[in-house]
Amino acid sequence: MKLKVFSGFQLKMLMAILMVVDHIGQFIPGTPIWFRYLGRIVAPIFFFMLVEGFIHTSNRQNYLKRLCMWGVIMFCGSRILELVLPYDMTIPNNIFFSLASCFALLYIIDLISKTDNSKVRAKLKLCAAIVVIIALFTEASFLGIGMVLIFYYFRNQTLKLSMLYIALSSIFILSDFSYESVFLINYQWMMVFSLPFILMYNGKRGMSLKYFFYVFYPAHIWTLYIIGYFLNKQIG
Repeated sequence: MKLKVFSGFQLKMLMAILMVVDHIGQFIPGTPIWFRYLGRIVAPIFFFMLVEGFIHTSNRQNYLKRLCMWGVIMFCGSRILELVLPYDMTIPNNIFFSLASCFALLYIIDLISKTDNSKVRAKLKLCAAIVVIIALFTEASFLGIGMVLIFYYFRNQTLKLSMLYIALSSIFILSDFSYESVFLINYQWMMVFSLPFILMYNGKRGMSLKYFFYVFYPAHIWTLYIIGYFLNKQIG
């Protein structure tokens, strides 16, 4: 029996909760490390939903513009906050730029598949290479690229998707199986535990709160950064 129990909205809401726990672990002094473990599940779900959004959206250009716009808002707001309240914990590069660059890559790949003009294809391939380089300098780096390509090309091939995703997750523990490496330093491998949630996606969008997650992401990070700043001052 296949347990396709989560809509896109339900997955996003669950990941939003885990994202808060993860960032509490990042910004609030004294929190246990397992808070960060839970957070490894989050980003892959949002990259998975990005692919779903790419496939189903009625306007890909607007989708991409929206990701870029919120990336700029997040970047500017974070830099201002860091200047006003300097804290030894910097705010992440922000996932919007990672999502935007990966979405752009899918967009270009789709355009390449639809043209027979060799010159156009060559230009598009150059654009794809540039986008990949840009993506490497965003928060998700090569992981974001790897995930969206796996989710895109093997969307309807569950076994291949699962095997490739597990392989991608495993690269963080290939060179060192020590406790310190696996559970204290390179615990990004725990992203593998997002796979069951992906496999339980039922293909339905669910309730639509179009801008909620765009606002929620920077808002909760900025709030926790501010709380962490003042807690750190009291401790110090």
